[in-house]
Amino acid sequence: MFMFEKEQTVLDFNGYKIGGQPGEYPRVLGASIFYNKHETVLDDHTGKIDKAKAEALWNRCLELYDITGNWYIIQIMAEFGEAFESYIDWFCEIDDQFPFLMDSSAPPALAHACKYVTDAGIADRAVYNSINGSIGPENIEALKNSDVDSAIVLAFNPGDPSVRGREKVLTEGGVAGQEKSMLGIAEECGITRPLLDTAATPLGLGSGGSFREILACKAIHGLPTGGAYHNMTVAWTWLKRWRKSGILDRYKQDGAEILLEQMSHHHFGGVEGIRQAAWSSADIGCNILAATLGADLIMFGPIENCEATATAMAFTDIVLAETLRELGGDVQTDIHPINKLV
Repeated sequence: MFMFEKEQTVLDFNGYKIGGQPGEYPRVLGASIFYNKHETVLDDHTGKIDKAKAEALWNRCLELYDITGNWYIIQIMAEFGEAFESYIDWFCEIDDQFPFLMDSSAPPALAHACKYVTDAGIADRAVYNSINGSIGPENIEALKNSDVDSAIVLAFNPGDPSVRGREKVLTEGGVAGQEKSMLGIAEECGITRPLLDTAATPLGLGSGGSFREILACKAIHGLPTGGAYHNMTVAWTWLKRWRKSGILDRYKQDGAEILLEQMSHHHFGGVEGIRQAAWSSADIGCNILAATLGADLIMFGPIENCEATATAMAFTDIVLAETLRELGGDVQTDIHPINKLV
């Protein structure tokens, strides 16, 4: 583990800090909510939700923050402008402190969200997700005309997943149909609080570059960096097949199904528990790897996974803080896992 020679930028979101040298501040955890088929969503067009269920999920994140010191940013996902309005209103009614990500695969919905948070006077809490190679003129204009000053800036190069290719997207332009670089577009749009995303790509398709780009982003740009590394496990075809049926093949071949059943109930809570353990170990591991390399933002996926992520990231932050002290640095906040859990 290490410190970066380049001075590291620390961004402030209503007093909550992200960035700096590894170990100075706790990892920030991004929790997705209202994604496709999420149990809290009753109507994904209008944004009608089960507010009690949604609030209970967010409250658990806040409880974990109180325990560990790792703060959360909620990743609000919507495909329609009306739904964005409903979801954002709900969040701002129950929480007046933490920032939120506006995330969508539908550009018009994101453009609508930019205008909505500006009109509502809450743009300082909003993070646009994301400025990437597919951003169109309409969304660039929507960002420019809004008060949103924070965005995820994605280092995804479909033609070259190497670190060199990812850096070209961020800094040189002329990639993915864009004349300007992603950081150039961000500057044009008035983004003064950029969060670099190293673009998690599947195993065999540049996953190594996704992790190595963390080092590059921190060393070259000094900006807060992270990503949704859990997408690597989601896209791992072999793991999905193995989790579904292959995990039991060996025991069936050995004629040990009864023993397996006994073992699984004793240690894992049933066969389904074994399947979940096989999945979650890789899911958690990819985030620990990213954090150890210096990632400041870990977008861990479904908000329901907050429990396992909380302990994994608190553990990693303690190790990073201890290392930082050995290297002559120190933590920059009292609200840190090393002060709360050791």
